Amino acid sequence: MPKKLLYAMCHCETLFNVQHKTQGWCDSPITPRGVEQCRIVGELIAQRSIAFDHFYSSTSERCCDTMELVCQAAFGEVKPYRRLKGLRECGFGIFEGKDDFCEPKFSELRGAIMKAGGGESNEEIIERVEACLASIMADPDTQNAFVVSSGGALRRFFMKHLETSCATFVENTNCMAYVYEWDNSVFSCTEIITPDFSSLPESGVPYRWELSDEELRAVVTG
Repeated sequence: MPKKLLYAMCHCETLFNVQHKTQGWCDSPITPRGVEQCRIVGELIAQRSIAFDHFYSSTSERCCDTMELVCQAAFGEVKPYRRLKGLRECGFGIFEGKDDFCEPKFSELRGAIMKAGGGESNEEIIERVEACLASIMADPDTQNAFVVSSGGALRRFFMKHLETSCATFVENTNCMAYVYEWDNSVFSCTEIITPDFSSLPESGVPYRWELSDEELRAVVTG
């Protein structure tokens, strides 16, 4: 059986990304800059000429919107795709929707703290995403799968398969993609694609609104 390909991509920029808010199972709309990110990524995918035969997205609106916009740019149409809860971002419990500097930063305690606050532990996240992606790739009709999920979930999945991968981890960015080979039930990340969005204007407001009243008024009014 030939090796299969999994192209797992993070969603584009959202309002909560711009506002530096924790975004797990809660959702926020994509930004105009996010729309442009999808256009750029779609063009990159078109250049690779990958014959994707199955498409999957997290049930989050931000991921579904990303999937549809990227497909339109890459293939000239929105491909039929399935929405799967197994591809959702990490559940952050009481930290959902709050300023992201409120999140615990200690990696060894982060999962336990999230779990205690009504979210998911690191083990639960990895188990959920692993089961979902393994089911996708085990489908005998699947050869090349395109998936849109979120940064935290995809990062944890990558770390789970670090020993079988040759790619080096980089910090998450919007629309970053992990490219995996799937062979005999083993995932191997061969490449991490970080799109170049330097041509796009920056959006949003400075972290924690560290502006004078005059500067803040200029940001809000454009």
